[in-house]
Amino acid sequence: MDALAPSGWFMGFNISYKGAEVLINRYPSGWQVEYEENNYFFGDPILVWTMTKTGAIRWSEVGIPDLRGIMASAARHGLRYGATVTKKYERKRCFVSMARPDREFTDAEIEIVEAKFTMWCELLLNKARLTEGELAVLRAFRNGHGQRECAAELGISEATVKQRLSKACSKLGATSRTQAVAIAVSRGYLNG
Repeated sequence: MDALAPSGWFMGFNISYKGAEVLINRYPSGWQVEYEENNYFFGDPILVWTMTKTGAIRWSEVGIPDLRGIMASAARHGLRYGATVTKKYERKRCFVSMARPDREFTDAEIEIVEAKFTMWCELLLNKARLTEGELAVLRAFRNGHGQRECAAELGISEATVKQRLSKACSKLGATSRTQAVAIAVSRGYLNG
């Protein structure tokens, strides 16, 4: 993201009226301070689009009136050209907004970000599409069981344990059982 968006980027996951589960702001600190001090949150055309639409768009194409001149202020901080990708999952939203000082984002660049962002959302929100069986195997390993104990506890064969573990590792991008469990634990997939 840093190479593609040299002026910074801002990403949020699981945003609802209660707030956001994850927010990562890599915009310049001067812009962050000005944004907060001037309450740009109220009236930001990019934020309005992000919270009311889904898809991907260049900032120059948003078409929502900028009554407070927020975009001109952003440009003074190097956020001259930007693009936003937003997704909706049930009643929650996820978005990434990125900026550069020198040119519009190309269609190809936006498509790359959209594809990566979709993957990140799936990993965070949809438990990497892990099945209940794969999650059960990871929970058993988290609880200190070996492969044989895991099979006995779940009432499945050791071959099925291996298969589920292999699929879970693939979906999580893990190279070992320990890494798969660590990733699943750190993302909260094994809660409950």
